[in-house]
Amino acid sequence: MKNGLILSLFSIVFLLWIEQYLEVAYIWKTIAKAILFLLIPFIIFRKSGFSFLRFRRTDLKSMKIALCSGIAIMAIIMATFIILQPFIDIDALVADLTNAGVTATVFPFIALYILFGNSILEEFYFRGLLPNLIGKSRLRFILPSFLFAIYHIAIFLPWFSPALLALAVIGLWVGGIIFQLANEKGGTILPSWTIHMFADIGVLIIGVYIIYFY
Repeated sequence: MKNGLILSLFSIVFLLWIEQYLEVAYIWKTIAKAILFLLIPFIIFRKSGFSFLRFRRTDLKSMKIALCSGIAIMAIIMATFIILQPFIDIDALVADLTNAGVTATVFPFIALYILFGNSILEEFYFRGLLPNLIGKSRLRFILPSFLFAIYHIAIFLPWFSPALLALAVIGLWVGGIIFQLANEKGGTILPSWTIHMFADIGVLIIGVYIIYFY
């Protein structure tokens, strides 16, 4: 467990460094993330079997709850953006996206990756691998969700004021705990992945507005 958590902290810090201090295109950030969140863990922890990926075992009731939760979270994300839009530096957001190579032309392809690829990477890492490394302790709800929130600071840092940044981190932390609870009965990461994709749909709808209509 200890070595696995040290590796996790290193991976997150390294990705934060890439996000904030290296001016590289989005594709290179994506490759680094895939290596650190998927490839290396698969090599190191392959003997564990990754039972959380056996989606056929997922409890049907858990999936119904996940669908309802996902729709609710998507609506909350969009409503929150509408309410807080005057306090968000959208110009900085657009400039940051442009510098990363996220333009109107490539956005549809990036959106597909975020919806299906990025979401499963994060769920594998934060809701599958890390809780498994921690074991049955209640810490499996708190720590991976906290790291999930901290990891996203690099994304929000240029766009939000300190107050909004703190609000975003708390929201992600609580959201991560909800994601993990959704998986408890289901036995796999499919419920949280479903919720995650609905949340991403809300974010991507906002992205469409910012990139094409702002």
